[in-house]
Parts: sequence; structure tokens; C-alpha cells
Amino acid sequence: MTLFARSNRFRAGLLITTCFTGMPLAAHAQTAAPVSGPASDEAIASEIVVVGSQIKNLKTAGELPVSVVTGDDIDAIAPTSAADLLQALPANGTMDFNGTDTVSGGVHSARGDVASVNLRSIGSGNTLVLLNGRRLVQHPGTQTEDSVPVSTVNMNTLPVNGIKRMEVLHDGASAIYGSDAVAGVINTVLDDSFEGLRVTGEMGFAENTDKMKFSGNLQGGWTFNEGRTHVSLSLSYYKATRVWASELGYAGASDRRGFVEDTAFAGDTSFDNRSSSTPWGQFTASEGVAGLTSSGGVFHIQPATASGCSGALGDGLCIADGSLPRALRYNINQSRTMSPGVKRGNAFAFITHDFGDFEFYSELGYYRARTDEYRGESSILSSARFNISRDAYWNPLGAAGNANRIDGYGIPDEGLDVTLTNYRVVDAGPRHIRVDNESFRLLGGFRGAIGNWDWDTAALYSEATTKDVTFDRVSNTLFSAALNRTDSSAYNPFNGANPAAPNWGDATPNPQDTIDSFLVDVTRHGKTTLALADFKVSNGSFLSLPGGDAGLALGGEWRRTSFSEDYDDRLDGTINYIDAVSGEMINQSDIMGSSVADDSSGSRNVFSAFSELAIPLVSRDMNVPLVRALNLQVAGRYEHYSDVGSVFRPKFAASWYPFDQLQIRASYAEGFRAPNLEQLNTEVTTRVSTVIDYYRCQASVNKGDIASLGACSGNDRVEERRYGNSDLKPEKNASYSIGAVFTPSRRWTFTVDYWHIKQRNLVGIFGAENIAALDYVSRLQGNGGLAGIHRTSPTADDIDFYQGSGLDPIGEIDKIDDVFTNLDTRTSAGIDFGVYYQPPETPLGTFDIKLNASYLDKAYQGLSGQAQLIQSVLGDSIPLEAVGDLIEQDGRPKWQASGTLTWKKGGWAAGLFGRYVGSYYDTGVVQDETGEYWKVDDWFTMNLYLQHTFQDGPVEGSRIRFGVRNLLDSKPPFLDATYGYDATLASAEGRFFYTSIQASF
Repeated sequence: MTLFARSNRFRAGLLITTCFTGMPLAAHAQTAAPVSGPASDEAIASEIVVVGSQIKNLKTAGELPVSVVTGDDIDAIAPTSAADLLQALPANGTMDFNGTDTVSGGVHSARGDVASVNLRSIGSGNTLVLLNGRRLVQHPGTQTEDSVPVSTVNMNTLPVNGIKRMEVLHDGASAIYGSDAVAGVINTVLDDSFEGLRVTGEMGFAENTDKMKFSGNLQGGWTFNEGRTHVSLSLSYYKATRVWASELGYAGASDRRGFVEDTAFAGDTSFDNRSSSTPWGQFTASEGVAGLTSSGGVFHIQPATASGCSGALGDGLCIADGSLPRALRYNINQSRTMSPGVKRGNAFAFITHDFGDFEFYSELGYYRARTDEYRGESSILSSARFNISRDAYWNPLGAAGNANRIDGYGIPDEGLDVTLTNYRVVDAGPRHIRVDNESFRLLGGFRGAIGNWDWDTAALYSEATTKDVTFDRVSNTLFSAALNRTDSSAYNPFNGANPAAPNWGDATPNPQDTIDSFLVDVTRHGKTTLALADFKVSNGSFLSLPGGDAGLALGGEWRRTSFSEDYDDRLDGTINYIDAVSGEMINQSDIMGSSVADDSSGSRNVFSAFSELAIPLVSRDMNVPLVRALNLQVAGRYEHYSDVGSVFRPKFAASWYPFDQLQIRASYAEGFRAPNLEQLNTEVTTRVSTVIDYYRCQASVNKGDIASLGACSGNDRVEERRYGNSDLKPEKNASYSIGAVFTPSRRWTFTVDYWHIKQRNLVGIFGAENIAALDYVSRLQGNGGLAGIHRTSPTADDIDFYQGSGLDPIGEIDKIDDVFTNLDTRTSAGIDFGVYYQPPETPLGTFDIKLNASYLDKAYQGLSGQAQLIQSVLGDSIPLEAVGDLIEQDGRPKWQASGTLTWKKGGWAAGLFGRYVGSYYDTGVVQDETGEYWKVDDWFTMNLYLQHTFQDGPVEGSRIRFGVRNLLDSKPPFLDATYGYDATLASAEGRFFYTSIQASF
């Protein structure tokens, strides 16, 4: 059993069983009153007028799979943000923008209070997100998915307070709404007609950490001018305290091998994520010193009690030749927060005025959030090493007369220059990161009716900004100067760390004045804008046909989007790293641990026009055998992009009722997604990646040091340079779905829908890991290495390493170049299930039971010609990155499910929500002998609340609620990730108790 293996299948069974036995259970964001079937058509037409169709007052509805998150569902889920609400959707995949696991991208990541949506698990940015039927501005920061920058709406800009419902269309809808509705549409509808005044306060605490949360909400609505003018206002404030990784054993331990001792992966170094960058400095002298360094001059500092010492330094330290042993790697998670402190404010106001023949409406929205988190101390990149002069004060190999020169070895009198090749500046402290996100939304429009024609026009402007500041970063230039001072004020990298606790901390810090001399603050500014104007008309009874009235919608839209990215001068190449010894530029970036990142910007204009026709072919009155009703939806959309051209995309949907209780529905749609502005306009963006050098691994296999290539570990300090491409083609896709809705009685509804999406010309990069494998194949075939892989010159130690392997010695991988390009196809398919039951009212009260599940049947990434070459030469000995069959791999479980049961009686109410995430495999961990991947266990959580609303007396209308999130205290499944769990699918927050009080006036 693994650390967190639990009987989750039993709990999933409990979820289903409870739903059918009337006990309180499960809530889910995809839970909805049935949005199909004869009994609900009229209700749906009046309530849901955006998602699925642009035709207002349509008398036939339900052709498409739409589900709704109601107020009761939101109560049971008990979200503190829109992110919590989204994670309750079984159809939602990994939330790669989550504000937690942002370590790998560093300053280049979308950090702070941010959450994304990923319907169908086909990637962020493939779901269109609307607010009250119109688009939201994109978040300024991008996140890397499959090594490609993607952009998304920040769902946390939506206030949880004041949400009337959330509508989810599980179908491609590019023809109706726009090119980015590949996987579906999520429309959040806020309550713009609230009357009165309501104030809510909530506080709670976690059982497993020091986490606390506080929130306050105000909602008000007022009517003026004899009922013609209405104003509603929603204000909310939320605060959550930070959580250090060290508060949870599995999160705070970078070396997690102890958690897998009773598995087949016992001792697997993949679970040892301690950093090779440590305060135990690693150096290379300008020439080797016999008996002290390796033949290539390599040496490191270590405790004198460790084996392998070659020269004493005093104070419990010594010099040892060669590379740093694993036992001295650094426990980097001890210095990290795994969950930032958050302060968030949302404000929304609606103003409507009835002029009689038409109505004016407006939206004013504002969002601001600040997060504070901490990352581990700065460490150097392999491309930005530091020269230490023989005259530097602390150089132990310095010139004769140097106060710190060690004696007894053949060090030349003039001394030796030394290069600091790997080091973590622990005594400078962890990096403090503060991110301020801000956005506003202004919308004004008019709507009305002329005869049977409804019309609607509006203009929208929205803007989002991000200010990302990291305090106490290390300037490479200033650090180089501090290293090379000739007096005792110089920085000493030879003083080691803490011999008593060698994996964390520093017992011999440098003077604070010295440290302060090279610390700087680094800022990144991002901005996105959205300007939009549209006009649309619809007629629900445009044409009378034998089967009923046909509906028609027509519309046009103009929108302009823009983005800009402004990096700190020390990051964008304005201020470079200048070596204090030679005076030469060593690296374009002057910030330790960060690669250069060019400023970038871009904009585009999009003009579009759409039409939609709803045709009732057969009605019940026609008495056609086995065709109680047959309806057809036909839509098309033309879009012209100022940067990538024009496109037309159609959509067809049909609904057939063989008899009143059964509906069969199907759809076919084609889509088009333009490359995002960063993919087109970015000159270069650089990431530090972990890359396996398979050529070097083969040398180890040949010498018998390791059993196979699969047992090889990677170099985690390789710079991957990714280049934008203005010649990218748009992605194209085709999707279809077929499903059924069975309503045996008005209390029971069952739904099932199969969906299939094929994407072509996917924008991506080949990937650093794949390029390293292709480089190995090229060398095997006698063609030499790839031009895109840059290596250091082979050192004497490299030459020694390759002896006896039969391979020519080469240097280590330093940089890898990759360009955004159009890759092969990706095919995704799955099945959605729904069960909805409303039992008869009983003496115990009324119940409402809902259960939803999603099954991912196919996720296949086509192999490019390069990937096919690797596979043909190496077979399965080297796993390719993000290609082939992706089912149950890396955050793609086959099953996800959730459900709710709510109960009401008099002033009392209760609800239970359950969520299940199936198992999958972490492909980053491979068992040495069997080649199997690490299995990530399934996961089940439950939320419970009980509330009472006072129905009379001085506090009439007020409410008090007690609740528990993660009722069963379920630990997230264990895997090889930054904090030991998958933050894109699971939560490390243990059992959480909260109480809220609501007063209505």
C-alpha cells in the first residue's frame, strides 16, 4: 500500500448508494435540473437563453447537453472561489492555472490568485467562458501546458457571492459563440434582480494545517422611478492564510523515498527531489590539483565527517574531489509555501432602466487580489556560472599570501582561478513573491422587442493587469562583485552549510551587509484588454411550419484583444550579467536562477457574423409513428482575424423523441482556434527544464553503472529556449456527440452523451526531452548531434567518464532550442452520465438528488515524423513525452464523478457533496525492472453543511450555517510532484470546519 492508498472505490460506491437510498449526499457543479425532455422545454426556454442557442424565447429546447449549477448546488459544494466550483465538474480536467503549483515556471508562470477551466481535458484555452452571455478578458499571465504557453480566463475574477447559476454546455459551439468554444461553453449568470439587503460572514479553519479562511459578502438591490430603474450591488471580500509545505510531511520532504518503501518503487531516486544546488558549493579550478581535486579541477565543500575528504578547511569542513554526493542534496521544499496567502475583493453592480419600448442595462465589475508566497533560495544556472579570481579573499586555491589559501598541495604560487558551478545562496533567505491581480469590466447595452423580434446590442471594455514582484532576488553582476572582493567583506561560498543538518539551512551565514549588497527586487508587469461590440436579433417564431414555429437568430460582433508583457530590466536583457573578473557579459539575464525573457506584446481584431436556425420538423400533433417530435438546429459562423485570416464553421444538431419519455440527440460541429498572441509574438521565452541526456546514459549502461536507459536520471539545470512563430497556422477541429435523455417519470431523469473531438494542427513544441532523445538517435545513426542542442566543451572529467564506454566523449547539455509549431492531431472522446431524482415530499422534508460522471475513453496524441523516428529506432526503451495514448496518464483519469443530495424542511436545510477522481499513472516515474509507471490512487472527498433560516421574529430571514469541507479528511493521492500530490486535480486541504452567519434586511 502507498502512503495515501484508501478505499476510495468503497467511498465512490457510498456516493452512488446514498443517492439512491435518500441519505444526504454529494453535490456537483454539473448537476442540473434536466435541461431536456418535453416537460422542461418551456421552463428551459424562459430560464436559459444563452448557452446552447442564441434564439430567445425558443419553444423547443434541449437539443444540446447543457447542465446547470444551481444555488442549492453551490451551497453544498461550499466554494470559496470559482476555482472550487470548477473542480466540482466531472467534465473538467486538470486545472493547470491553480495558484499553487507554480514552481517550475518561476517568474514566467501565471502566479497569484488564478484558476483556469479545462473541459474535456483537451487543454486550457479551449473552453469559452462567458459572464452573463458575453466574453471575459483573458488573464495577463500565461501558463505552460505541454511546454506551450496558453492563456485563459481567470475564473477567480468571478464573485461566488451573487451567482444565480452556472450554465455548462458540453458541446463544441464555435459556430454560435466563437472559435475558442472547442470543448464547450461555461456561462456564469449573476443575480441582477436582487431586492433588499443581505450580509454574510464566514470563517473557518483546517484541521491538518494552520490554514484559516475569512470572507464577508454584501448583496443589495433597490428599485426606483416607479419600478422602472433597478440597481443591484454585490461586494465580497475573502482572505486565506498561507500554508508552508513543511506543515505536511509529504509536502515538506523533497526526498520522498521513505513514502514508497513498501512498494515496487522502493529506493527509486525519482522520488528524491532534493536539489543538487545546495550551500555546499561545487567548483572547478582552472587546473587540477593532485590529491585535492579531480583531474579536471572539480571539487566541492562537504562536512568533514563525510567520506571522501581530500583537504581540510577547518570549522568541521573539508574539500572533496568530484561531484556532490546525493546525501548532501538540499531539501528545497522546507523553504517553500505550498499555498499562498490570499486577499481577494470582488465588486459587481448592475443598473437597468426601462424606457418602455426598450431597456438599458449595464454591468460594472471590479476585482483585485494579492497573494504572498515564498520559494526556495536562489541558485545558479549552468549557463551563468561565476568566476572567482585567485585574488578573491575567500579563494582556498588563491595566490600565496592569501589569508585563506590551504597548504600542503601543489597549488601554484600565483594561485588558481576557480569557477563556482553550482550553489544555492541559502543565507540570503527564501524569495518572497507578491502578486497583485486586478481587472475591471464596463458594459452598457440596450435590448427590446419589435413585434416577434428580440434585439440586443452592447459594448464592452475590460482590462486585466498583473504585477508580479519577487523580493530579495540575487543580481548576478552584484554577486560576482561580492565574490571577488579582496577583503573580508567578500561573500564566502566556501563556508558550507550546517554539518549537523546538511540537507537544509546554513549554520555559517555571511554578514548581512554583504548579502544586502547583491539583493534586488524583480518585477514583471502584464496587461490584457478586451473591447467588444455586438448586435444580435432573434425570433422564436420566425416561420410557421407543420411541425411548429421555426426560430432564427442573426448577429455580428467586433472585438479587439491585446496583451503586453514587461519584464524587469534585469530579466529582459537590458541589464546583463557582467563578470567581475573578465568584464565580459556571461548571460543576458542578470537574475540568478532565471533565464532571459524578452518583453512582448501583440493585438488582434476579429470580425464575426453568425446565423442560427431552429427547425421543428415533426410535432406531436402530426401523429407520426415513433416520432413524437423531431427538431433540427443549423448554425454557421464567419470570423476574420487580422493576423491569421478568415474561416467559416458550421454546426448541426438534432433532437428526436421516439416517445415522450425518451429523447435522442446528436450534433456535429467544426471549430477553429487561432494561436494565442504570445505564441505568435514572443521572440523567445526560456525555461529551466529537467532533461535526460540519453547519450551520456548509454555510456553508463555500457560501463555497467546502470541497468538500462530507463534507470537514468536527468539534469535539472538545462535551459530550454522556446521561440514564437508568426507563421503558425490556426488549429482546426471537428466534433460530434450523440446522447439520450430518458425520463420515465417527472421525478427521474437519466442522461448519457458520447462525445468525440479531433483537433488538427495543434500548436506545440517537440519538447526538450524528445529533442534530447532525437539527438541520441542522430548520434546512433552517425549523423552527429542536433543543431538545436548546445553542449559545453568536454572537460577532463567528461573524458574520464566516457572511458570504457566505447563512446566518444562530449560535453553536457547546456541549452536546447525549440520553436512553436503546428504538430499532429489529437483525438479525445468520452461519455457523460447524469442521474437526477426528486423524491416525493415526505414528512421528513423534501430531497433533491443528483449524480454526474464523466468517462474519458480516448486521448491520443498523434506522432510527428520525428517522434516516429525515435520510436522506430529505440522502441519503448525511451518514453516519448506527451505523445501516443494518453489515457490514464498524467492527470487524465478515465473516471470522474460527483453528486449532491440536498434536504429542506421548514427553515432547516442540509446538503452533502461528493467528488470522485479515478486513478491514473505518473509517467515521470518508471520502475527500473518492469518499466511500469507509478500508479496514482483514486480519490474521494465529501462536503457537508447544515443550516437554519429564521422564519419569524426580529431576525426573520437571517441564517446560520455550520459545515465541513473534506468531511472524511481524505489525503490527496501521492505521486512524484512538487508537493507530493497533483495540485491540478486534488487538494491538500484536510478536514475544514466553517461557520457562516447571514442577515437579511
